[in-house]
Amino acid sequence: MKNLSLSVIIGILFSAIGTASLFLTRDPLMAAIWLSFGNGLILSNLRFSRPDAAGNMVATPVPKVRFYVGIA
Repeated sequence: MKNLSLSVIIGILFSAIGTASLFLTRDPLMAAIWLSFGNGLILSNLRFSRPDAAGNMVATPVPKVRFYVGIA
């Protein structure tokens, strides 16, 4: 649960709205807009971890480019 930030929760909510709108209204364009925005929010906050020189697992920072592309 510590990996869930506010932007990930909002991204999951938007993706759920997109999926529900696809099933209810059968409008793929509206569903694609909701899904792409939700997935962008989720992916903009995705963090990878790697071992540092001492062998400790460290989370790598999110590049600003990926953050802006995910929002856009």
